[in-house]
Amino acid sequence: MKKNQYPVVLVHGMMAKDFFFWPAFRGITDFLRKQGVTVFVTNQDGVGTIAGNAVQLKEEILAILKKENCQKVNIIAHSKGGLDARYMISQLDMGQHVASLTTLSTPHYGSGLSAHLLKMPHWIAKIIAFFVNGFFRIFGDQQPNLLQMGQELTTDAMAEFNYAVPNVSSVYYQSFSSIAPQKNAFLLFIPYKISRYCEQDDTDGMVAVKSSRWGHYRGTMGEEIDHFKMVGIYGTKQKLTGVGLFYLHIIEELRAMGF
Repeated sequence: MKKNQYPVVLVHGMMAKDFFFWPAFRGITDFLRKQGVTVFVTNQDGVGTIAGNAVQLKEEILAILKKENCQKVNIIAHSKGGLDARYMISQLDMGQHVASLTTLSTPHYGSGLSAHLLKMPHWIAKIIAFFVNGFFRIFGDQQPNLLQMGQELTTDAMAEFNYAVPNVSSVYYQSFSSIAPQKNAFLLFIPYKISRYCEQDDTDGMVAVKSSRWGHYRGTMGEEIDHFKMVGIYGTKQKLTGVGLFYLHIIEELRAMGF
């Protein structure tokens, strides 16, 4: 495969990290590297705020640019990682260093699930946040803040975000959504039903299709690639190879566009 003009940076979403025991984009990164792709995985906070994560993301990408001696990168971001990347590009003067941003199941218009979760009694939410923040701090989060992160993902908060964080004209924005299968294992069926109830739309188990559309909307990734499988949280080696091929297709298209 002919190399892209710019390296590819994979940005994880919320509740994820590049854990040594369960790395973000498990199985996908190695597959892409075997195909000759220069690819990096970021490690911003798993439960950090959008603005805080954007600062961390900027630092990581500037280090990649220096290492690769290049001026720009192509970003493929999953879930909330797409919002971190959008804020970084627009608000932290990084448009000059990003050729393209591809978002995968990013809640650009908010999450109904977040809104429903925030309706629980505040004291229960604080206890949950205490333990989740503590867990992610142990594994490297600099500023974990589960409650604020959840508040930022409501539909009202994202309407304000979209107004304040416009696209940068020099960056190519495209997006994909996904739809979870309404079958198979218990662990897939239950998240889909909860998400479907909260969003009142087709979802991939976490994010609604209607919320995933940003920039040039490219459609769904298919019913075999749900919100969790698309970043290697679960799946056999064969299944993750199929996910890797989807990423490779995106990367090859970017190369053909000069990126």
